[in-house]
Amino acid sequence: MVSLAQGIAGEVWRLYARLVEVVSHMDNRGTGTNLGYSNTVALLVHVLRISPREAKHLVAQASDLFPGVTPTGSVTEALLPQTSAAFAAGDISSEAVDVIRKTLKDLPDLEPEKRVLAESVMLEQAAEDDPNALARFGARVRTMVDPDGPPPPDPEPARQTQVFKYRDRRDGSLELSAVVAAENAGPLRVMINECERPRLGDTEDTRTFSERLGDAFAERILKRAANCPDMPMGNGLRTEVAFTIAFEDLKKGLDDRILVGDDIYTTAREARRIACDCHMFPAVLGSRSEPLDVAVPAYTTPAHIRRGLVLRDKGCAFPGCCKPASVCDAHHIQHWADQGDTRLDNLVLLCKHHHRLIHNSDWAVTMVNRRPQFTPPTYIDPQRRPRTNSLRRPLPTAA
Repeated sequence: MVSLAQGIAGEVWRLYARLVEVVSHMDNRGTGTNLGYSNTVALLVHVLRISPREAKHLVAQASDLFPGVTPTGSVTEALLPQTSAAFAAGDISSEAVDVIRKTLKDLPDLEPEKRVLAESVMLEQAAEDDPNALARFGARVRTMVDPDGPPPPDPEPARQTQVFKYRDRRDGSLELSAVVAAENAGPLRVMINECERPRLGDTEDTRTFSERLGDAFAERILKRAANCPDMPMGNGLRTEVAFTIAFEDLKKGLDDRILVGDDIYTTAREARRIACDCHMFPAVLGSRSEPLDVAVPAYTTPAHIRRGLVLRDKGCAFPGCCKPASVCDAHHIQHWADQGDTRLDNLVLLCKHHHRLIHNSDWAVTMVNRRPQFTPPTYIDPQRRPRTNSLRRPLPTAA
């Protein structure tokens, strides 16, 4: 069924590209004005029964993807000929086309060879990424072709005052208010951006916008700070959670329920994932669960190895993911319960979402030339071609 859906989607994209091409011909020939309409958009609203916004979108795509005609009758080249060909072949979606259009339009005036390179790199990445991931990759393309960026303003801006207030509430919680300077507001927005949206794949996320922001603040800022080794108190240790589970059950990683705390349960599969990168307390319990021996605690991933992981992977290594290293787990490619060693060539940084995906799906990760590569399931790519995170690898440069 997955391959069938992919085939249908490709056919839909080919038909949509054909529609855009027809709109281009109509606009170049002035079909709308010849039939008494003010422009092509007004004609499309009537004949296709679409909104003016969608009609304008069609005309805008047509002007970028196909040749145009000037008032004097001369033909102008298409701005995005490579994208037009890929769209006509059904290789990319309309959303991907819009991402490429926006990326190249946001660039300053480029030399022709650099524009061709930028478009080619974006199309190559569009074969792997969804539109959101492609847009993030597009930001790197902008950096590649315009490394200096816009010139800074001449006057030095005055330093903004920052304010932080809090009030204790009777239930033990804190009520906060703050004013953050512009230079720090940007990083703050980035840190909470991913969590402020409804949870991916959760159609019953009933949280309000303010509640999502609160969760984002707690998950992406407070927890990150608590895990930081530079914290003056606690030495940045992860919160300790006791799993009561037999070692053999942990190795199997089944869905059987295991005890975490009083009346709190999880599965052996989840425990196996968490055990990839946690603070371990090996303990021997008697037949009545009384502790007989508790060993010295040990980190599954020592600090010096994690530093090497951060230098190598820079963040979540899963294709298309931009999560920073500070919120990632160190995943054992061959789990330590299966005699997998805790060393750089057996570890990869993964965010919580992709760590869970690797443990519960047919995605596979291997090390090639000391770099992690991810092999998708056959329903994603029948040829199972390995992928890497384009946000972490060097970009090609213009010749």
